[in-house]
Amino acid sequence: MERHVVATEDAGTRVDVLVARLIPALSRRRAAALCMAGAVTIDGRSASKGDSVQAGVEIAVLLPGSCCPLADPDAPLTIVLERPDLVIVDKPAAQPTAPLRHDERGTLVNALLGRFPDLADVGFGGFEPGIIHRLDNHTSGLVIAARRPEAFARLRVAITRELLEKRYLAIVEDHGLAETGVVTGLIVPDPKSARRVRVVPPGSPARGARPATTRWGVVSRRGGLALLEVTAPRAVRHQIRAHLSEAGHPILGDALYGGSIHSALSGRHALHASQVCWVGDAVVSAFAAVAPLPPELEALL
Repeated sequence: MERHVVATEDAGTRVDVLVARLIPALSRRRAAALCMAGAVTIDGRSASKGDSVQAGVEIAVLLPGSCCPLADPDAPLTIVLERPDLVIVDKPAAQPTAPLRHDERGTLVNALLGRFPDLADVGFGGFEPGIIHRLDNHTSGLVIAARRPEAFARLRVAITRELLEKRYLAIVEDHGLAETGVVTGLIVPDPKSARRVRVVPPGSPARGARPATTRWGVVSRRGGLALLEVTAPRAVRHQIRAHLSEAGHPILGDALYGGSIHSALSGRHALHASQVCWVGDAVVSAFAAVAPLPPELEALL
């Protein structure tokens, strides 16, 4: 059973759309089927797939045959910080964060469970035990996994309240690029493609809209390319990719959002989660982690 409290920005969203967003292993079609089967409830009552949700209500989803993903102790894992309450790892590009099937191997979650079996009892359950935040398959960099329930709960709240500092490095083409920039726009599902999101102006009455702000500054320029340091406090799904594209500077290799393909990238896009910092409190003590640019991105510069 997975349980999620509806955030303010998700109020008004159809329940099947929100369930598919909250549980990445589910497609919208499968989420709708679970609603029809009575496996989704809103504050304890059965939900129809077209029901709109209100902020603060609890959505519970009973996943048929749900169990913990397979542990894969032989899968490579680059550990940046290891503590009794959490672990921070450097995920390579092309590696999914979590599996989509129970028998899948090779994802970051499989590798983590092979090294840290205590993760299996932490978090919302299902396919993402202990995972505090995800990265897209073709984004590299730092991912935090909690090893204790209290650390998981605290850091999830920290992300929601934008208290966890996360920084990214991105490479874009240097055409009319200002030294600094900011994009503030709502992130909404793209009705024409489940693979994308789109950006709409603040205040737009878009269903399922999530407020987001992305800031960048130029770190270096070379050979027609620019390395940006990007901050996005919550980094909702595809936020940085969509916002930079909206600003006219799509990430190199990110064809989904208009970025140019580069042979040196071998199918990935040039986005890397480089830093994560937490000031600490009585529940989770302070930490800071850094992951340098991977060799294929460094070589571009």
